[in-house]
Amino acid sequence: MKGYKNFQVAIYCPAPFLKDVALQEIEEGLNFFNQHLRISKVYLETHRGGVDVEKEKVLKVKEFFEKEGVKASGGITTTISLENDEFRDLRIFNTFCYTNPEHLKKLVEIVEFTASMFDEIILDDFYFTSCRCPSCLEEKGDLSWEEFRLNLMASVSEEYVVKPAKKVNPEVKMIIKYPNWIESYQETGYNPEAQAEIFDYVYTGTETRDPLFTHQHLPRYSSYSLMRFFDEVKPGKNLGGWFDSFDCVYNIGYYLEQAYLTLFSRTKEITLFDFSSLRNSVFIPPLGHQLNLLDSILGELGNPAGIPVYYPFNSYGEDHLYDYLGMVGIPLYPTPYFPEDSNLIFIIANSAMDKDILNKLKRYLLTGKNIVMTSGFLKAVQGKGGEDFTSLRVTDKKVISNFFGVKAQGLGFSRYVHGPKKIVLPVLDYRNNATWPEIVGMDGENNFPILMNDSYGRGGVFTLTVPDNFSDMYYLPREVLTEIRKVFMMGNPFHIECEGKIGLFTYDNDTFIIESFLPYRTPVNIFIKDKDKKLIDMEEGFEYKLAFSSEKENLYKVDLEPSTFRVFKMVSDNE
Repeated sequence: MKGYKNFQVAIYCPAPFLKDVALQEIEEGLNFFNQHLRISKVYLETHRGGVDVEKEKVLKVKEFFEKEGVKASGGITTTISLENDEFRDLRIFNTFCYTNPEHLKKLVEIVEFTASMFDEIILDDFYFTSCRCPSCLEEKGDLSWEEFRLNLMASVSEEYVVKPAKKVNPEVKMIIKYPNWIESYQETGYNPEAQAEIFDYVYTGTETRDPLFTHQHLPRYSSYSLMRFFDEVKPGKNLGGWFDSFDCVYNIGYYLEQAYLTLFSRTKEITLFDFSSLRNSVFIPPLGHQLNLLDSILGELGNPAGIPVYYPFNSYGEDHLYDYLGMVGIPLYPTPYFPEDSNLIFIIANSAMDKDILNKLKRYLLTGKNIVMTSGFLKAVQGKGGEDFTSLRVTDKKVISNFFGVKAQGLGFSRYVHGPKKIVLPVLDYRNNATWPEIVGMDGENNFPILMNDSYGRGGVFTLTVPDNFSDMYYLPREVLTEIRKVFMMGNPFHIECEGKIGLFTYDNDTFIIESFLPYRTPVNIFIKDKDKKLIDMEEGFEYKLAFSSEKENLYKVDLEPSTFRVFKMVSDNE
């Protein structure tokens, strides 16, 4: 069966499954997948936990897949089960202790064994450490856990993984897969800044599942944003996104959504975990249908665009805030490099961990460009020079409100709107007419900044007040969200008007995708600034009727079904 035009599909076979499975079962499983998918690659895992697959078995399975026209690569999961390992159960997920000589010896054996059979090897995302055993404590010394683990895992990656693999097989390409929990990398030794230079390729974990009932509590937009982050980390060498079906049984839409969002990044490969659990499952038939649909339209999209979020390596502060905003129709992507070429940058508390951030912002703003900064960033730089940009000051007070004034007009606001839920907001003080209010929250006989406007040099400085619970952004009234979107989209040819939990994905050729994260149908208004442009539905191939036209823009109305996406293109009349 021929593969897809715009991406390929791989499937992962874990070691406990491979060790005991009969070839006939693998053949039957592949037949099932081939009924619905076009599988191009398989990753065959040689080690996981206490399981090592014998070489003869690995080679037999490899030979089977290659005869079926499926490329076979190797896989390793760095969990371990050795006798007399007294600290095994104290390490989360039984990961290796990377200061234990016996463990390091075993790691080299696994890597060399796998490299002797494969020209490509991927490390599953258990390649981290949370070990605090006496040996780790001794080697850590006076360093912080973050410093110690970042240095340790960079060294282990080079000396105990990549070098041994290439010694056995100089042609082997080593891939490190990063997990979905980017906010914790530095605390667990994941070190993209160093490891991107050590490994040949990176891979991205795009599992999001349910954000409420699973302990990782990841906004679903991160299936897209993390792909974009690693595209920035190692351009052209982020091979793909990997997701699974765990905790998706009660909502297959969550499973399919991981595939959509991963592929919206225009990646060239997705990996399904795993062969054993997905064979004869309910997930594969609908996935196959949706992949055919995606393949028919992805080729029409340009390169992913959007607004950069400055997210320095090893930073923390407002974890996943950009993902929550991505869930309300703002096309954001994180980058570890200061994006000076962009006309607008989103600056969050994480950005303040760059010690030179204020100087970078001053130089940037003097060129006439704009920033949106959060109340969290302002708090982080308050008293350190942040006062140069605004009269706003973060206080230790809070307010609870669901009533808002939108767009200052005269001495009041053009609209006053209620949201469906009261939310907790930090209170910012400011000086009237030194900083201008765009949106305020109201309570009692007082109001409080939500979106504020300053200037610096030739540039604009917008400050966004962020709720204590980031997901409360979803419950801001659509009028409030629309004005916030307009600021972020000021340099774009269009913007949308809708409630929260609607995702927007933009590309550099006047195409874009709108996806609903809602469980019900919702209207979306699309405002196109170029009045000579019309709106085309790329999936259905029809032109939308103009709903309204003003001097500045054309309005098109779209009804979006629950948990679905639509792909659009803006075209001129002569195209």
